[in-house]
Amino acid sequence: RASSRKMASGVAVADACVTTFNELKLKHSMKFIIYGMDEAMKEIQVLKTGGKEATYDEFLKELPEADCRYGVFDIEYEDPKTKSSRNKIAFFAWCPDVAKVKPKMIYASSKEELKKRLVGLACEIQGSDQGDVEFQEVVNHIIRVSK
Repeated sequence: RASSRKMASGVAVADACVTTFNELKLKHSMKFIIYGMDEAMKEIQVLKTGGKEATYDEFLKELPEADCRYGVFDIEYEDPKTKSSRNKIAFFAWCPDVAKVKPKMIYASSKEELKKRLVGLACEIQGSDQGDVEFQEVVNHIIRVSK
């Protein structure tokens, strides 16, 4: 059985959430991770990963229209000053307006504990619709917070 630690909201973070993130960060063996709650809403788990050839569009397709998720994506972009290629890991808190109230509350209250364990995140993107997570918007946000 995978071990996990309880957080203040009563929801645990499965150890696989951190080990999978570290593989993405250190080995660059994947492009994204989608995290979600188990059915009982008691533990955050890894739901899916995208291989190193995965695209941002593939990542977006994993964000459901009416349910919440967390995600990380290793974003490659061009630095506007140096014109060189850069990589930053963005954390996504996906909570569509049409999601049910209870999951929205649980995801909101559990987010910080997951983020605290994922060491090396460049920024957080909060999304409730596709416009919030449009690629260029995310890159612009990363550039703003990386100055």
